[in-house]
Amino acid sequence: MSELKRILYVEDDPDIREIAILALEDVGGLTLKACESGERALQEIEGFNPQVILLDVMMPEMDGPSTLFTMREQRPIT
Repeated sequence: MSELKRILYVEDDPDIREIAILALEDVGGLTLKACESGERALQEIEGFNPQVILLDVMMPEMDGPSTLFTMREQRPIT
């Protein structure tokens, strides 16, 4: 099993996103790709290849469950 390093984090609130970045990168030592929307996360996921995805549930336009559903359609879990 590989060590956890890459997290895709999706949060529309900039203040909450900034706190998470501080905690996960600066304190946790992880590599984080922070996205402000589900649409942006769908653009970033392939190139970043995250080991874990953290999704905000309530976001405008494309909420967390919709984002997850689309991710699973585009990239089935193996």
